[in-house]
Amino acid sequence: MPTSVGCSHVIYWKSDEATGGYLALSIADLSYPRFKYGRTALRTVVCQLRFNPLLKIGQELPIAFQELVRSDFPKFFRSGSAGFRIGGPGTIEALPPTSTGSQFKTEDEEWTAALGVDSLSLETTAYRDFPDFERRFSVIEQAFQTVYRVDHYARVGLRYVNLFDSEQFPGGWLDKFNPQLLGPMADPFLGSDITESIQAFSLADEDWTIAVRHGAEDQHYRLDIDHATEGRVEAGTVTERLRAFNKRIYQVFRWAISDSMHERMDPAPHD
Repeated sequence: MPTSVGCSHVIYWKSDEATGGYLALSIADLSYPRFKYGRTALRTVVCQLRFNPLLKIGQELPIAFQELVRSDFPKFFRSGSAGFRIGGPGTIEALPPTSTGSQFKTEDEEWTAALGVDSLSLETTAYRDFPDFERRFSVIEQAFQTVYRVDHYARVGLRYVNLFDSEQFPGGWLDKFNPQLLGPMADPFLGSDITESIQAFSLADEDWTIAVRHGAEDQHYRLDIDHATEGRVEAGTVTERLRAFNKRIYQVFRWAISDSMHERMDPAPHD
């Protein structure tokens, strides 16, 4: 019986050499070769680190942090929220805005680094490849460590949001996606008439989860893969964690699309 996954036929079990029996397959058994795509459906890629609140971030301008990231993220925005206080009968007093975070953007505003009292994130709508993303993220994470010296994080997350446009990728659902992903949309009777379907499932191991949200939206298909770990994550292990997350996310993505879609996305060997 076959012992790996990564081809078009369905495999449910693998040999267990220790017992001579069989074991159920898992995400660890997905082994699709890595490719870079010339055509993609990526809309947004986000990485976020969460940490115990640092009140000084909300009380002062992050001048030292900005100096360290300014060459890569020259544009600065300060976000905040306004409040109101109800006084006597018929009176409402406006309160001064409260700062909630800072954003640092590239000149073209396609990359945004955000610093809040309990989070640091990088978001882009112009993703090229993971080494480029990792380099840019390292700029803000190293600056954060230099200024605020956090020894661990409470959550590390990496998220890829794809939206397959029906004009860019025409055809039926089964031409584009794994039938096991589609659920009722793969049904020969109902599938072609379904215009909206929102589904979700989660994968989990000892210390990480992958939340997959997907479905049809106005004849487009959203595939949102959010990989995260919660609990104490030592600061020095973040890079290693994110590289592992990226590899698993690719395996889930490649499982989700059909071989036909894979070819239509102009795959090229991954460096």
